[in-house]
Amino acid sequence: MSKKFNRESETKIYGENACLALFKKRPEDIIQLFLTKEKLKTFSHITKYCAQNKKAYHIVTREELEQMTKATHHEDVCMLVKKEFVLTLETYLLKKPTRSLLIALENVSNPHNIGAILRSAAHFGVNAILVPEVKAANTAAAIRTSEGGSEYVDVFAAPDFKKAIALLKKNGFQIITTSSHAKKSLYELKWADKVVIVFGEEAEGISKETLSLGEIIKIPGTDSVESLNVSVAAGVILSDYYQKVKIHEITPRFK
Repeated sequence: MSKKFNRESETKIYGENACLALFKKRPEDIIQLFLTKEKLKTFSHITKYCAQNKKAYHIVTREELEQMTKATHHEDVCMLVKKEFVLTLETYLLKKPTRSLLIALENVSNPHNIGAILRSAAHFGVNAILVPEVKAANTAAAIRTSEGGSEYVDVFAAPDFKKAIALLKKNGFQIITTSSHAKKSLYELKWADKVVIVFGEEAEGISKETLSLGEIIKIPGTDSVESLNVSVAAGVILSDYYQKVKIHEITPRFK
């Protein structure tokens, strides 16, 4: 049914909103489309595009999609697409942005948390996220969970995470870190023009070295629980940023 999958230059994505967002942003990167007959109406404009541009699309069963995606949450659609070019933080900084909002994920590897963060990041106008390994943000599970948000937020590779944070600080970025033990409340924070918010997974958290580089804040609450899920914490903090800063003045995406 399909040609051999090239793992170096191609990837599979699934989920209705993820596939619709990709078509909206970069339809030329679609290689093949697979969908059930139940999704034909929703994707009629995309199947028409595929037919007009000699891109194959196939009507398949849900069982075939499960086998193809290795997931049950495929939402009746899967695309084989070209991978996006991997960006670097250094290349982004050459643009000398005057306003920029970045998220850095130090020990976050759960694809559902990353996807949820990408979803909030797109909603609140984040320019990019930094991850030690780009593949963590480019998994099909993370992309599906982002509900299309991954198409609106760049992903920068930062294999040497601590070096990347230090570089951002050197370039005038406000470094924000979080801790449930911090004294300063999020709602007291004054946001700078250029900022990077650092998050860590609940289990490991942010390293002491990274914490020492930034301004440590906490999200005030009842203290009935130790902390919030990392994706929930990201949403709360980004909402505060959105309320205080004029989003339209942020530097656009690199691409």
